[in-house]
Amino acid sequence: MRTVMATGIFWTIFAAGAQAAGPALGAVSLLPHRAVYDLSLEWASAQSGVEGLHGRFVYSFTGSDCAGYVTEMRMVTDIAREYGGVVTDQVSSSFEEKGAFAFSSTLFSDNALQSETVGEAQRTEKRAISVTFGGDEARAVELQDAEFPTEYMANVILAAQNGRRAYEAVSFDGSGEETMRAITLIGGREETEGGRAGWPITTAYFPMGAVSGDETPDYTVSMLLSAEGVSRDIVMDFGDFKMAGELTRLEPLEPAGCEAPPEALSSKP
Repeated sequence: MRTVMATGIFWTIFAAGAQAAGPALGAVSLLPHRAVYDLSLEWASAQSGVEGLHGRFVYSFTGSDCAGYVTEMRMVTDIAREYGGVVTDQVSSSFEEKGAFAFSSTLFSDNALQSETVGEAQRTEKRAISVTFGGDEARAVELQDAEFPTEYMANVILAAQNGRRAYEAVSFDGSGEETMRAITLIGGREETEGGRAGWPITTAYFPMGAVSGDETPDYTVSMLLSAEGVSRDIVMDFGDFKMAGELTRLEPLEPAGCEAPPEALSSKP
């Protein structure tokens, strides 16, 4: 979700030496669920021009380790600015299984289509991922090996369960045509609603060429992440303003069987 996240004050802690672990899919138990978040303006600089913000973020996560995972997201925001407001509507979906990732995303601004992306990524034997972007002008690129979104989240949870305070890996989520360097700071264990384990985390995403200790990430996102992969208390930092997401509804869903890929909720009647 490259369009919904950015700050860089944690770099000195990141540089302490987090190293990527092996894939954790199958090693952690992720909860299929549907979550609804109310969005609001957390903070805005005078230079941002943002005077107010409200909206809603709907997230669904279905599937299982053996069948693969479907993630669907829709975020609608109404942003008030000094010289008029803008309504954005972003819809994205993906299917992820071990070594493969299919994705699509559309972004509308005031009902006008701004961007549309569709593609597939496959891990190759050359320690790389081969990505094919669809559309009117289909094209293929080869990128360095990277973790896909669910894989990265599972690795963060496994790191937290093992008492680690940071996790780092190359990441690819389909929102751009390049990999990113993702670094997550992990706080101390807390109890989430229902007595489940959770950890406050902050993830910063850097361009792959970033090596300087004072490099500013493209975006950051903070949240309370449960051991089952449920996010609460989300704060998305765009640099000149921050957007908060408050969890208002959580609906657990049944895991998918292993006989067939999970079905997207939007395809059901």
